[in-house]
Amino acid sequence: MFKYVFIPANDSAPIEIREGDKSGGLENDVLSRTAKDHFFGASDKGARAAALDGATPEQRKVLADRLREEVKSNGSQFASQMAAMDDEVLIDIMKTTHTSSTCEITALTVPTASNQHRAVSMYSADDARTQNLPYNRRATELLVACGHNIASAPSSNTMSIGAAPPGGICGDAFVGRCHDNEAADIWERVDFTVEDANPRAEWCDVARRPGGGGAVGGGGPRSMSGLMQQNAAVSAAGHAGGEENAFGGGKGDGFTWSQNDEEVELRFPVSAGTKAKYVKVAFGRAKLKVALSGQTLISGNLGGTVDVDESTFTIEDANVGPGKELCVTLTKHEGNTWPFVIQNE
Repeated sequence: MFKYVFIPANDSAPIEIREGDKSGGLENDVLSRTAKDHFFGASDKGARAAALDGATPEQRKVLADRLREEVKSNGSQFASQMAAMDDEVLIDIMKTTHTSSTCEITALTVPTASNQHRAVSMYSADDARTQNLPYNRRATELLVACGHNIASAPSSNTMSIGAAPPGGICGDAFVGRCHDNEAADIWERVDFTVEDANPRAEWCDVARRPGGGGAVGGGGPRSMSGLMQQNAAVSAAGHAGGEENAFGGGKGDGFTWSQNDEEVELRFPVSAGTKAKYVKVAFGRAKLKVALSGQTLISGNLGGTVDVDESTFTIEDANVGPGKELCVTLTKHEGNTWPFVIQNE
């Protein structure tokens, strides 16, 4: 068993200590599943999913046509592409965007030698701001205590609501810790207590130090890949003292991408000891989710459709410089140029 905490957005409610079975390991993590179920149950996603699943073919066609018209009327650059998609692909996009059981995972710290390879993650509602959920002061203070910057929003599709700082946490939050040492082939849940949820706890001080696993110097990377890259750069500096190319390639949040008429390639920097078993990629016809050691690197709707059976991932030497990269290759269903690669959720 392991301990984790639940931090209610309501300041008058106490922080709760909870327990979970850690025998499921990375593949069946109790904390991740519990958080997703909590946020799904608190939203109207279940009702929306049932409505889509129960829709007749005629109703599904109406919904797809309505979505095309909304995108067209908004003057979106993707209108022509969506007009060419069949109804079922658009319905799949709607279900992924509006009805899936997901949550936002914020890497408070990533595993480093300085923190004994302990990673701490925060789980919150991925639609917290669009649903006008209340500001969670205690969760945000913990985020800041690990060196993260809340002066700017974590993504361009979020808005500041009420007194919440632009990059602050809204709604309830769960926080847990794991021992993640890839070189030693270890991934295991370990305790995170109410005392650990205090922003003045010692582990927060460690996180703010160079190479301590947090966001160094108040920096902004909150995805696991971005934070790992930042800490790796700090570590290398301690020892040694993108521009986008139109539609052909560019840089995202913690990854680079390129495409031709046949495939799209996304590359994520990873540590040298990364093994394929730590990677989980969910390929969908029009969606993609990539996770490493239980942390989501990217998840969202694709800029086109793919051949799921022909898509794959590998761990390779980095294209530039030392180190390794997780390379995700998407085989296009149709040979055309995507106007964008992925809209990260």
